[in-house]
Amino acid sequence: MRSIIIILLAISWVAVGIAQEATSPKTSVLDAKQIDVRDSSGKQMKFEEWSRLVVLGKYELKVNQAGNGGTLQKVPDSLYKKKMMSMPYPGESSSFVTGTVPESFSTRTIAGKKVDLGRLKGKVVVLNFWFVNCPPCRQEIPELNQLTREFANKEVVFLGIALDDQAQLEEFIKGIPFDYQLIASGSSIASQYGVRAYPTHAVLGKDGKVVFQTKGLGPTTLFWLKESIEKALVTP
Repeated sequence: MRSIIIILLAISWVAVGIAQEATSPKTSVLDAKQIDVRDSSGKQMKFEEWSRLVVLGKYELKVNQAGNGGTLQKVPDSLYKKKMMSMPYPGESSSFVTGTVPESFSTRTIAGKKVDLGRLKGKVVVLNFWFVNCPPCRQEIPELNQLTREFANKEVVFLGIALDDQAQLEEFIKGIPFDYQLIASGSSIASQYGVRAYPTHAVLGKDGKVVFQTKGLGPTTLFWLKESIEKALVTP
């Protein structure tokens, strides 16, 4: 049932692309893991591979008329931003309020570096609340790593606040590296803000105020996360 739900969501997110090929609208119930999905070169893709790309909005799944296969196609860069801007804005988190300064916290990363949120004013701070066994949290890690690389030489601090303890985190990143500065056993910090949905993201501007916050992972989440960081960097 879970895989069927996922494919229905994926199809709804790329409905514009599919509608361009369909002669009349129809509703199909498809088992995502049974569909033969291939990339533009014809290489067969695993469900875990193509579903992540569709969820992130950078690719569209063109399903054939028989409903048993499809091709994954990259959205041209010239259209990607326009597509993201036309889609629903990410769902807001009740844990943070845009325009306010959240309560500070002080802790250490798994590398032993001291972190005091209140002392990070003057920099853009990106908070990500997550845990190892959270599927959407894991799904977005490659894109979050890309963000850290893109802003590596900027005044941006990326903090991943995990519910897992240090041993669990260290074991996890052996197989799936996560380039955020990681904070282990962060349940007390999550509780401090009332975070109950994962992942939850918050971007704080240089003045310490929240400029973006969202919960969950949708096709526009990471687009607006990046847009918010870029805007915060040029805002005094």
